[in-house]
Amino acid sequence: MKKTCSYCGKIHPRGYACPHKPKRFRNKNTKDKFRSTIVWQKKRKAIVERDMWLCRICLDEGTLTSDKLQVHHITPLEADYSLRLEDTNLITLCPYHHELAECGQISADRLRKLATIPPGSNENF
Repeated sequence: MKKTCSYCGKIHPRGYACPHKPKRFRNKNTKDKFRSTIVWQKKRKAIVERDMWLCRICLDEGTLTSDKLQVHHITPLEADYSLRLEDTNLITLCPYHHELAECGQISADRLRKLATIPPGSNENF
């Protein structure tokens, strides 16, 4: 018996392994496994809410950015996995500033200060 393939749209015999089927990564690393947990999803939501749904760097620079927000680990998971859920190690960033933080162009000290100061306070760095 044949059926329509949901990956390529062609008709194949039942049980045929279509080459268009996406490969699943069976060997997820610890970081990827952690990011798929409900604990991380809840913590991520709490951090974004703490930061008032705004990129903290943009806010510090006088701009409001709330599109496509990401939560950044100031100390990377690879460096210290025990800090993965610490509020002071997490900060909400827009994709642009997240990339700069990952590349080291935004200092970890600045990120930690912003993560510990409530959003909207008038402290300058």
